[in-house]
Amino acid sequence: MTTTRRPSALWRPGAGRGGAVASGLVPPPALTALALALLLLPALAALALAQPGNPTPAVSGSAPKSPASGRCGVCHPAERVQFEKSQHAEEDVRCTSCHGGDDRSLEVAIAHGAGFKGRPARKDIPALCASCHSSESRMRAYNLPVDQFALYQTSGHGRRLARGDTRVAVCSDCHGAHDILPPKDPASRTFIPNIPKTCGACHGDSALMGPRGRPDVLRQYLGSVHARELYDRSNLRAPTCVSCHGVHGAAPPTIGDVDKVCGQCHTAERRYFMAGAHHPATNGKRGPECASCHEAHTVEAAQPDRLASSCGQCHAKDPKTLALGRRIWTDYRSAADEVEKAAALTAQAEAVPLQTDDYRARIEEARTYLREALPAAHAVEEDVVAAFTTRARSVGHEVQSEIYGKLGHLRQRKFVLILFWFYLLLTLFVLKRYRDQGARKA
Repeated sequence: MTTTRRPSALWRPGAGRGGAVASGLVPPPALTALALALLLLPALAALALAQPGNPTPAVSGSAPKSPASGRCGVCHPAERVQFEKSQHAEEDVRCTSCHGGDDRSLEVAIAHGAGFKGRPARKDIPALCASCHSSESRMRAYNLPVDQFALYQTSGHGRRLARGDTRVAVCSDCHGAHDILPPKDPASRTFIPNIPKTCGACHGDSALMGPRGRPDVLRQYLGSVHARELYDRSNLRAPTCVSCHGVHGAAPPTIGDVDKVCGQCHTAERRYFMAGAHHPATNGKRGPECASCHEAHTVEAAQPDRLASSCGQCHAKDPKTLALGRRIWTDYRSAADEVEKAAALTAQAEAVPLQTDDYRARIEEARTYLREALPAAHAVEEDVVAAFTTRARSVGHEVQSEIYGKLGHLRQRKFVLILFWFYLLLTLFVLKRYRDQGARKA
């Protein structure tokens, strides 16, 4: 028979307060010291690693992950706050990815040691950003294009930078340096409503643009119909700077390409323009283009009265062409007048009241024809515009004729009704007189 020896001299953890003494199980001093050392060992190791000059190793498991800024934020707190909220920090891009050095140390000699680049020169920023953004293997996971640096080099900004002009826009001017945010973030410099302000930081600076012979295009844009559509109506599809000039390959549209740029949104206008007399003049030489009548940045909403005045900007000495413009305007104006008369008559009929739903629908149809006549005017052909103005005028005439007929019939009925009541009252009056006379004779 085997007897199990009980270690009566060992201390039982968790025996309760005073339980060890009561049971006679008191821990030996050596064992107590060993247990305390084992408990304090992780804390002592962490304290030792936290001393300056000792890098903090990556720890797997439940240990918290070091911030993307590492220890750089100890000396650069403002940059750390911006960077930790950025898109790069979310994707584990670190300060050292752009600046080099060692972000695990608090000693300047080590942090700014081997491989430290510091603040990149402006001329080097596009190539620095391209070291990641031109890498197919790095960008594939995000489905981002890798040709943006090549496009930048073809842009007005990139070509000037290559010639040594470091005051042109580089990546950090448009995207930020440490505070890079995704384009859908309202705080991002590349969020659609923020793009004019981002471009305007340079192109709205008269001190910078004046010596280059460039106007304040930000002020011009903010007074345009495009800006009102963007800011007053919150239409994020409204054109901004990049809609017309491009993004990384930004450059002014060349001669002959303006209609292509505007035609991305104004498809009907471009179709008529290409079919008209003005389009052949744009092939390879300066001629009338969209900006010739509508301006480039101070674009105003289409005003029908321009049909009578725009031609004079180029054809002031050509009576035949001026007469063509005036005829197109007169045709449009007369049709619009008939439609407005029909609308006013419809409102009058509704006050009677008469049923006017059909008339209002037809008037809206006529106004649609008028709206289609304005793009058709880009063909600069009287017959093309008349195809729409004639329909609008016809609908206006028809509605007026029908309402006048109903109002005339209504007036006739009122007249008959008045005669009826007059006859009825007269009859009652005559009968009453006969009755009164009979009563007196009796």
